[in-house]
Amino acid sequence: MIDSKRLATLKALTVHFETEVSIANGYQHDLAGKVFRGRVRFNTQNDDRFSVPMLSILEDPNPDRFPQRAGGDTDYGLQKDQWVLLVQGWSEDDKINPTDPAHALMADVKKALAKLVQDSHPVTGALQHPSYMLGGLISGMTMEPGTVRPPTEQASEDAFFWLRIALQFVEQPNDPYALD
Repeated sequence: MIDSKRLATLKALTVHFETEVSIANGYQHDLAGKVFRGRVRFNTQNDDRFSVPMLSILEDPNPDRFPQRAGGDTDYGLQKDQWVLLVQGWSEDDKINPTDPAHALMADVKKALAKLVQDSHPVTGALQHPSYMLGGLISGMTMEPGTVRPPTEQASEDAFFWLRIALQFVEQPNDPYALD
């Protein structure tokens, strides 16, 4: 089965986090095999598949209230959006200052996200990161500062953060599988 451009973008973002965020690359965490799409809840205490640190990429539960006309822009048949995604990350526990590890994980995620839109290194001028613009799937990105929360019985057994990102996204409503 072929992936739609949106699913291909989510998968590319997953791969970016899993390959970029590692101790070997200068981060404080290793996220290989620890990034999931579309998961809201994890049983981190009883399931070894879901050990912290880890991330989940979700779509914003509040999509645009005024959808664009079907078929998109009249000149080119394209729909240009700010596709808002939520990145949620869970971190290990700190009994004294529970949110400190979540701040460190969020910092690693922000650093990795910044590489998606950095066309060259600010000091060395080195060429763009291999994941620049997710390989052309997006045309830009912005992110909010993020929010860190302590563990609670209702929400999570681990400290976590929320970070909203907005991908500048262009797709063809008449062919949502087209990757260009």
